[in-house]
Amino acid sequence: MLIRIVLCSFILINLSQAAVTKEGALYKEKQELLSIKDELNEFYEIKELEYQKNKAELEKLEKEIKKAEKSILEKKKKTQNILDEINRVITSKSSLMYDKMKLGTVVNIFNEMISNGEIDEVFDIMLRMKEKRVMKILKKFDTKTSTILMKKLRINKN
Repeated sequence: MLIRIVLCSFILINLSQAAVTKEGALYKEKQELLSIKDELNEFYEIKELEYQKNKAELEKLEKEIKKAEKSILEKKKKTQNILDEINRVITSKSSLMYDKMKLGTVVNIFNEMISNGEIDEVFDIMLRMKEKRVMKILKKFDTKTSTILMKKLRINKN
């Protein structure tokens, strides 16, 4: 019986020691997990701050780009207006010059321009010329060229 009591006591002591050991290991694991959690939280906070900083920089750059784009578009518009005005002045001066030239010379020049693919320029000049002069010039062109120019004149009037 004494052996039983000693054996039972020994088993009880071992079991209580095992429970304490398990409890200590669980506590240690819990502490490690809390430490890892804290490290992760700190890491994510740092990354969030970096993200916010980068986002702010990108938004600033985007604003600068939009401002520069707006400036470029304004300059482009001004330049295009200047070019259009120059083109109108040149075309009106050339139409006056063509009005004063001999009919045969004007037709030859226009035929040369058309053969070089500059039919739109010929059309622009003819728009600024006197109507009677244009009709005389159209009579001198071949039917294909006259037809094309007449269609353009009709479209322009509409």
